[in-house]
Amino acid sequence: MEMVSVIIVNYNGREYIQRCLESMSRQKYDKFEIVIVDNSSQDDSLVVIKNSLTGLRLDKRAKIIELDRNLGFAGGNLKGLLYAAGRYIATLNNDAEAHEGWLTSLVKVMDCNPDAGLCASKILQYNSNIIDSAGDGFSKSLQGFKRGDGESSDKYSKREYVFGACACAALYRKKMLEEIGFFDDDFFLIHEDTDMNLRAQLTGWRVLYVPEAIVYHKVRSSIGYMSDTAIYYTIRNRDLVRIKNISINVLIRCFPEFVIGIFAEFVYFVLKYKKLKLYIYAKKDVIKMLPYMMKKRSLNLKQQKVANSYLINTMTPLWKRDFLKSKLKKILYG
Repeated sequence: MEMVSVIIVNYNGREYIQRCLESMSRQKYDKFEIVIVDNSSQDDSLVVIKNSLTGLRLDKRAKIIELDRNLGFAGGNLKGLLYAAGRYIATLNNDAEAHEGWLTSLVKVMDCNPDAGLCASKILQYNSNIIDSAGDGFSKSLQGFKRGDGESSDKYSKREYVFGACACAALYRKKMLEEIGFFDDDFFLIHEDTDMNLRAQLTGWRVLYVPEAIVYHKVRSSIGYMSDTAIYYTIRNRDLVRIKNISINVLIRCFPEFVIGIFAEFVYFVLKYKKLKLYIYAKKDVIKMLPYMMKKRSLNLKQQKVANSYLINTMTPLWKRDFLKSKLKKILYG
């Protein structure tokens, strides 16, 4: 059995962190440690965490790292990795609850597939039979998305290779992380996993979706649905993902769908939700970060081991019926 380090980043999670830890106490897989990174919470969640670990008898297998400032989801996980002893690294949101067979299922698949650098879970919206993510995809409009978002949980029941894994609940091979790095702390939160997925694909690592690895997620309970924080980082980080990882040749081949995606983004955030100032603010910050991101881009593209045609074939066409239907539904009703 391989040691798994489960990193849980917490920020003001008093209302849900105990349920997350309770789910870890029920795991059938026994060889794991928990690395809890607290992002300078302003509530009493650290007290809740320490009491819960003792009460659940998890204190001997847990490490608590208390930060003096909020480094976001990306930075928090990077700090946690420094303390992780496992050959496999799992990430689990503090507002998520893992089924008792979650770790067992992920480790079993990772053990049997040495070409897999990541394993994706089947993440369901809390207290529902609705999918939050059945692995992540990446469209030819050059945007990351959650596969199966909003669909019934009886779908996506096949184990298969996918583009990426949602970091809410995923398993990473430490060997891969040592090769390509973990999350980029410049992202802070949102789409840090999209960036990670792209870097994995560029370097030839594969991603397996494991439908029996089930997690229940209180979606965006910490930052709020369509909050200014969520919108800002979504807009900004989509651009950072492209700048860092998409070559000119790939951009040219995807250009028509890319333009449509940019237009749809503008319609959704600016026209529908009236967030013009926030949209402009995010785009200005992208320009400010451009020189630094271009340096990272150079390093990423130098590490590329797969052909551009392979990368494009892993992307979802904008015209795919189910995908287009879901995007139109989100623009109209989301």
